[in-house]
Amino acid sequence: MSYSKTAEAKPPTGFHSIFRRCTARWVLAGLVGLPLFVLLFYAEEDWRGKRAWAGYQRVLKTKGVDFDWRSLAPAPVADRDNFASTPFFAALFDFTPGTHTPRDMAAFNRTAGFAQTGAPYEEQRSADPVPAMLERHRTDLASGLERFRKPKGTAQKAEETKPKEGSGDRTVAAAAVLETLAQFNPVLEELRAASHRPLARYNITYDSDTTWKSPQPHLPVLKRVSRVLTLRASAALALHNASAAADDVELILKLANSIREEPFRNSHSARYAMLANARQIIWEGLADHRWSDGQLAKFELMLAELRLLENLQKPLRLEQASQNQFFDDLHRDPSIPKRWQFGPGIGNRVLPYFLWLMPTGWMYQEQVAYHRAFEGQLLPALDPEGSRMQFVRIHQIGHDGAPLWNHCFLSNLLLQSISWLLTETALAQTRNDEALLACALERYRLANGQFPETLDALSAQYLAAIPADVITGQSLKYRRTDDGQFQLYSVGWNGKDDGGKIGMNKEGNAPDDTQGDWVWPQYPDQ
Repeated sequence: MSYSKTAEAKPPTGFHSIFRRCTARWVLAGLVGLPLFVLLFYAEEDWRGKRAWAGYQRVLKTKGVDFDWRSLAPAPVADRDNFASTPFFAALFDFTPGTHTPRDMAAFNRTAGFAQTGAPYEEQRSADPVPAMLERHRTDLASGLERFRKPKGTAQKAEETKPKEGSGDRTVAAAAVLETLAQFNPVLEELRAASHRPLARYNITYDSDTTWKSPQPHLPVLKRVSRVLTLRASAALALHNASAAADDVELILKLANSIREEPFRNSHSARYAMLANARQIIWEGLADHRWSDGQLAKFELMLAELRLLENLQKPLRLEQASQNQFFDDLHRDPSIPKRWQFGPGIGNRVLPYFLWLMPTGWMYQEQVAYHRAFEGQLLPALDPEGSRMQFVRIHQIGHDGAPLWNHCFLSNLLLQSISWLLTETALAQTRNDEALLACALERYRLANGQFPETLDALSAQYLAAIPADVITGQSLKYRRTDDGQFQLYSVGWNGKDDGGKIGMNKEGNAPDDTQGDWVWPQYPDQ
C-alpha cells in the first residue's frame, strides 16, 4: 500500500533564531542609542566650545582687550578748546535730555541742510565721487556751479553732461562760483575762527549698548563743507588767488582731522573723502605752479602729521567689539542664521540651516577663531609706527582651508569684511605721502628749475623725512620723465610693481584699488 506524507515546516535552526534575535536587539539599540549618541555628541561639543571660549577670554583679558566699545570714546574737551563746540556744529547735538530729538529744530535743520544740493540726505546713499585729479582733470567749476544753482531735489537730466571748459570759460566760471558760494561765507568764517582751537570732540552719545544707535549727523555736513571749500579753492586758483585757496586747503585738512579720534568706520571714510578734496586742490595748484615755497612748506607740515594707520586702531577695535556682540546675539538666538543668504546653489541654500542645527559649541569655536586671527594675524600685520601694512599677511587672513571643519567659516567672512577698511586706509595714507612728496618736489623745482633725479635729493632741505611705501616699506617708485615732469607711485595692494599702471575694474570704466599701482597723477598739459 502506497501513501504520501504531507511536508511539515521545520522549526528554525539555532543559528537563525540567534541571528533574528540579535538583529532585533541591534535595531532596538540603534533606535535608543543613536539619539543618545547625538545628545552626548552635542553636549560634549557644546562643553568643549564654551570651555575654549572661556579660556581664550582669559587670554584676551591679559592683553587688555575691552569689548565695551564705549571705552573707545574720545576724552571730553572743554568748550573753549573744542573746535566742534562752535554754534554751527553744536546745533546738531543739542538734544532734549534722554532723547535724540533736537531742542532747536530750526537750528538743527540749518546745519543739517548746509550746502545740500540734492534730495534730502541723498549723499548718504551714494558713493563719494572719484577725485577729478585721478583722471588728470581740474575741478569742474561749471558743473559745480550748476549744482548749487539747481533747486534742491531736482533730478539731474541725462542730457546735462559736464560742460567743457576752456581757459577763458574757466575764469568766467570761477568768478560765478565765488559769487554763488558767497552765501556760505558766514559759516565758513565761523569754522575758520573755531579751527584755531587745539582740540575737537563732537558731542556724540557713547552710552548706547550698540554702535549703530549713536547718531553721527555731523559727517555728511563735514563732507559738504569740504566740497564747498574745494569748489571755492579751485575757483580762487583759476583767478590766481593762491593765498585764498591755500587757506581753504588748510581748513579742509583741519575739518578732516577734527574726527580722527572717532572710532566709527563712517567717520574715517568721511575723513578720507575730505583729505581727497584737499589733495585735489594741492594737485591743481601744483599743476599750474600757483603755490609759493612757503605755502608748500606749510602743506608739508600738515600732511606729515597725518598718521592714518595709527588712527586705524580705534575703528579696528570697534569692529572687534561689534563682532563679539554679534556672536553674543547668535548665542542668545541660534535661529538667526536661518535668515541668511549665501548665494545660489543647493549648498548655499542648505548652509544657513547647517549653521542653525550645528552644536552651539561650534559657534563658540567660531568666536575663538575670529579673535585669535584678529589678535594673532591682523593686528601684527599692521605697523602704525612705521606706517606699514604687511599686505601678504593681510591677504592670508580669513582664507583658512576647510572652514566648516576648522570652525572658522563665519570668522573668515567677518575678517574678510574688514579688508576694504584696510585697503582704504593704506590707499589714503599713500595718497597723502605722495602729495607730501609732490610738494617737496615742487619746492625743489622752484629752487633748481627742474625736478630732481632721485627722491634722495629732497632730504633735509625740502623734507624732514622721506615717507616709505606703505605696502613694501621701501622707497616709493620715482623717476623724472622726458617731458620735464615726473612719475611717482606705490606698488599698490597687490604688492607688485606694474610700472606705474593703474588697475581697472572688469568693465574697464573705473579704477580698481586692489589692482595695479597707486599712482600720483601727472599734471595735465598747460
